[in-house]
Parts: sequence; structure tokens; C-alpha cells
Amino acid sequence: MGDVEDLGQLSLVAGEAIGQPGQRRFRLCMLGADRAAACWMEKEQLAALGEAIEQALRDQGFEYRPPAPDDAPTEPPFPLNPEIEFRTGRLSVGLDPDGQMLFVTAGDAGEPDDPESVEVRGAFSYVQGHELAEQIKEVVAAGRQPCPLCKAPMDPSGHMCVKRNGHQSH
Repeated sequence: MGDVEDLGQLSLVAGEAIGQPGQRRFRLCMLGADRAAACWMEKEQLAALGEAIEQALRDQGFEYRPPAPDDAPTEPPFPLNPEIEFRTGRLSVGLDPDGQMLFVTAGDAGEPDDPESVEVRGAFSYVQGHELAEQIKEVVAAGRQPCPLCKAPMDPSGHMCVKRNGHQSH
């Protein structure tokens, strides 16, 4: 295994989309005490991460209670300038039920045994996990609207709909 960077307890964990719908790139941002990481991934990977977190919290019987206004998180320090940045090939979620913590581990697309491979880990509270899962839903849903006929994403100019025999749909 190459570098394994443990960011420890994260002060920020966030899903983000950059670019215009149809041309967006997705990443998971993690900010530890002294380092930041950006794990670039496919939209489906980010959505699956949110679903895995939701399922883990549901399995633990976690009930979200919004923080008091004084304890509400401050705006994240975007743009994040990560020291660690890579394209995600491996992604996993773990939990510590006693400490009510979730862990996310992301590795690059290389082979895990490769000495050049990169992996980053971070821990965050169940509350942060719930908020991350909700944020991921919003990020993923903010893309292109689906075609009412074939459900494929439509560009602002429309798309060639298979249900209309390739005719333009708006």
C-alpha cells in the first residue's frame, strides 16, 4: 500500500458538484485538523456514498436532531485547496456505534498493493453523516432534469429521445 493519510476527526465533510449540469464533476471534500483532501468521483459513487451513510444510520436507529442555532455549523471554507487530491476507485464506510462515529475511506483507482496508490480516511459524527447524506441528495438532484418520456437527462437544448424515435424533445 502506498500513502495512507488519516485525517482524523473531520471538521468538514461535504459533497460537491463543480460545473454546469451535464458537465459537472463530483467530489467528496474532507477537512481534518491540518490537511484537506478532495476525492473526485462519479455522480453514482457520490450518490451510493450518501445511501450507504443513510443505511448505516438507519441500522443504528439514529434520529437526527438539528443543532441549536448557536451550534449550527459555519459556512464551509470553500473553495477548498486540498493537499491530497485524486480520482476515487475504492470507497467504503464504517462505523463505531459506541462513539457514534462514521468513517469514510477513499482510495485512488490504482491497485491497493501498489506503493504509489493513495488512500485517505476521515471520521465524522452521526450528525455530520446525516447532514452529508442530505447534502449529497441535493447535489445529485441539482443536475439535468429527466425527460418525461424516457427519463434520460436532458440538456438545456433538449435531447434525442428514444421514445420519440430519435426526434428532438424539449
